Amino acid sequence: MRRFIFPLILVISGILVFSGCTGDTTEVTTSPEAVENTVSTPEKETPEPDTEAVNEEKEPIVIVPDNSYIYEGLCKVNAEYDETAGGAPVETIVKELRKESYEGMALLSHEVKDNTDTVKYKVIPQNISGKGPQYIVCYAEFAKEGDEWSLASKSWSEWVVKHNEFNGSNWAADSENVKELSKLFEDNLSFEEGSKVYVHFMKNLNIISVLSNEDASVFETRIGTNFGGTVFYINGDEKKSVDFTCMEGTVNDDGILSFKLISDNGEGFFTPGVGSSFISKPLYNLIMSDENTDIENAAVLDNLDTFEVTSESIFYGEWIKETGGVNGNVSPELSWEKVDGATSYAIIMIDVDQGDYLLHAYSISETNHLDLGALGKDEFYGPQPREPHNYRVYVFALKNATDPGLSILKQLIDAETFLELLNKDNPDNVISYGQVTASYEYLDKVW
Repeated sequence: MRRFIFPLILVISGILVFSGCTGDTTEVTTSPEAVENTVSTPEKETPEPDTEAVNEEKEPIVIVPDNSYIYEGLCKVNAEYDETAGGAPVETIVKELRKESYEGMALLSHEVKDNTDTVKYKVIPQNISGKGPQYIVCYAEFAKEGDEWSLASKSWSEWVVKHNEFNGSNWAADSENVKELSKLFEDNLSFEEGSKVYVHFMKNLNIISVLSNEDASVFETRIGTNFGGTVFYINGDEKKSVDFTCMEGTVNDDGILSFKLISDNGEGFFTPGVGSSFISKPLYNLIMSDENTDIENAAVLDNLDTFEVTSESIFYGEWIKETGGVNGNVSPELSWEKVDGATSYAIIMIDVDQGDYLLHAYSISETNHLDLGALGKDEFYGPQPREPHNYRVYVFALKNATDPGLSILKQLIDAETFLELLNKDNPDNVISYGQVTASYEYLDKVW
């Protein structure tokens, strides 16, 4: 893999933003104050909700349509992108810049001078691991010769990875898919066919910066980082482990994030999501324990059936602005499949980029649909980030109604812990679950 480096001046000037750095602390806490940790901005306390406004009687919900539009289902064109200013046609821009591997792309703005059009755009790479969502802000210059516009150059401006979900994460792989990790073990260990490899990241994972590069037009770069962990090799009753450190990795504009793991014996690259998959902490602990446990039937998230959750309150990967805590505080519309045997459904919404997952919504429903604005002041308080965050809704189908009694904005909770609470009185109470995730970055107020 080729490795290239960004200009150090970009890092020093704060153009590149990294968020969500956390230390090696307890994963779930019941009621601490929420604090956002970022490398590029000073830490600030989360603003207190406008409780006076929240406690007022709700007015009729009026949704103002988003002024952006979607070009042929391929690209979001923001209202700030003035097509009447001329320049390269959107069709040409999308054809040159849009890749199949992108989950999303948005044209943010452009500046037209004579026969050049400098376009600022944002891409959301495909999240192959399901963790650490990222986005890249880029510039592309289009030149006009005669009546035709063509791409002249492009360069990275900003790369953001929400790496909170990598902290303390665990990954499972068939050994043949991660053979390079055998270099970390002593005695030139050869992975046997049918064996398993598990990779554990400690909770001290910090993506610090990209390393300086003289050519920002090359869409692959080295990153600097600093964390440790352990690789386990299991072949039948044989179990071997080796500790590693990681000081660097690589990322490209396809969102392929790869970490260089180094042990006392050797080094090898590990790419989460490529030949490996995320597993929950409870399942990882069961696998690593010496107890004779029925792992395949254990009451863990990984073993549950899943169903689809949809929302009409998501516009091109983003929650509509009215769901924001200071932009309307309207709970999103949610729909999901009716599950056989379920008497009720437990719903939570968490900020997956906020420390150990700040709770924004909690409710119990007897139906498989929630209207827009259905949740009350004690059940929902919308996003209010200072920068784009991802918010995930989980819906759990329950055999018997149970109410763990969570408190929005006063609770840090993840899906695995919520599952344990729902199963507390009955290990098989949760039948299945579904989820839907979107980002939020709209604010009228500046904190």
